[in-house]
Amino acid sequence: MLQLEFFPRTELKSLSDFQRLEGTQLSLSDRKLLAHHPEFYQTPKANDVIRRQHANMVDRILGFRLKYIEEMMIAEARGFEPDGSHETWGPALHSGVQTWVGLDLQTLQTPYSECLRILQLLKIKPYQHIIDLGAAYGRMGIVIGGLYIKNSFTGYEYVKARVDEGNRIYKELGFNRSQLIAQDLFDKSFELPMADVYFIYDYGQVEHIDHTLKQIEAVAHKRPVKVVVRGKFTKRIIADRHPWLDLQYEGKLEELFSIYSAFIV
Repeated sequence: MLQLEFFPRTELKSLSDFQRLEGTQLSLSDRKLLAHHPEFYQTPKANDVIRRQHANMVDRILGFRLKYIEEMMIAEARGFEPDGSHETWGPALHSGVQTWVGLDLQTLQTPYSECLRILQLLKIKPYQHIIDLGAAYGRMGIVIGGLYIKNSFTGYEYVKARVDEGNRIYKELGFNRSQLIAQDLFDKSFELPMADVYFIYDYGQVEHIDHTLKQIEAVAHKRPVKVVVRGKFTKRIIADRHPWLDLQYEGKLEELFSIYSAFIV
């Protein structure tokens, strides 16, 4: 068994280094040690294909059972929609809610290196709270739990199987300040908690995202907030309907996310 205490940090420079880790029987203490190294979340090259491959390897190294869980949902969804796809399986399985069942896992989730880059650009301060709206398996909570140990993370995700799996890994790694919650964000009874940062992906239809942005706007009347948007769909909604959000950063090398700020007085 590999003893990572003697594993040089400089070894995490190429995908082959991560492949070697993936093929090694790691103890829980090994995985915990890796989870606290910034290099573990950095992609060897700034390339979208490499970012996705790297993120897939990190998932497996940490012990996520993503392929199994997603394949089980696809099999169940096919019972409702035999000739369906990722466009139809989620709504068929989850009462009309678009949960992207069958979508490629690396499209469904934000790469770890991108999560790290976002947190660096945000210049996160200790004890700030980050909320992810449409968190899938909670990769952002992994990076925060490993590298920003004084910060708290809450991820909301509709699919309970994804929530349970993410929380299982959080618990194994001892990330007490990271949690996932099963939640329909469009439910009328859901009240968005206050936070310092909100992370939004293209998680649903126009009215869903618009509803969430209006909830964040209500928070911005009480305190400064930052909103990180990943996906062109949500950016268009902001441009058309939410001028109160001030664009602070638009991906240059990344071209995948934008950061907005707001404090409405």
